[in-house]
Amino acid sequence: MSPIISISINESLKQFINKLVSKNRYDNKSKLIRDALLRLMSDIEVSSFESIGDIASIEKSIIGNLIIIMPHDPIVQRKLNKIENKYMEQIVNKNQHFQGENLIMSIIFDGNVADFQNIVVDINGIKELKNFRYLIVN
Repeated sequence: MSPIISISINESLKQFINKLVSKNRYDNKSKLIRDALLRLMSDIEVSSFESIGDIASIEKSIIGNLIIIMPHDPIVQRKLNKIENKYMEQIVNKNQHFQGENLIMSIIFDGNVADFQNIVVDINGIKELKNFRYLIVN
């Protein structure tokens, strides 16, 4: 189970979040906040962590599993193929199969934490996905 964090925000941020969720840009508020934090993490310079001592955790090699459910649509598949090509050195295994109208894909990722964060943000950017889950194995 994921940890739960409570935050306080002003009314305009609350309205902005609600608007994004209601316009189906995101399934729910939690997914929107997770995506925003992952994007922020991918934008922060790794060098800024050196003074804090977190550089080792960002460069640490990890194995992750990404599970994607998307419509059987060539346009969506092309978007995902571009991402796969970008991270082809870190993708060590990929399985996919069709179930009804959906393509279900499982990707095994072996690389550093920063690259894993980036691939998650890139995949989350495909708005047509029906479901997307990821897990860091080690």
